Amino acid sequence: MRRVVEDIEGLPDGVVGVCVVGELRVEHYDLVLVPRIEELRNQDGPIRLVLQLGPEFTGFGEGAWGDLTEGVLRMPFERAVVVSDEVMVATAINVMKWMLRGDVRTFRNDELAAAIAWVAA
Repeated sequence: MRRVVEDIEGLPDGVVGVCVVGELRVEHYDLVLVPRIEELRNQDGPIRLVLQLGPEFTGFGEGAWGDLTEGVLRMPFERAVVVSDEVMVATAINVMKWMLRGDVRTFRNDELAAAIAWVAA
């Protein structure tokens, strides 16, 4: 069975990424994303993130969007990208940019390579 949150393999050094397939629920955030975020906070060097809501992403379960945005708002990162074909997700990220502790941009799924190149630069 495929995991809902999968690591994106083959990223440049210093870049960590996950791809969400299916519905992201609070338990996925708590069991997978929170430990990953804590791991990043404990590393040396800048934090650079890729969050892909892949083509098979079906939405956020109850409470998951709030938990995700709260976690991202508290995280000190240098660069991050959110890759999604969901217009509302991109709009929400663009509205929140001024509250974030790093530079964040949004890309579509067909722009994943460009998103990775930007976050790694």
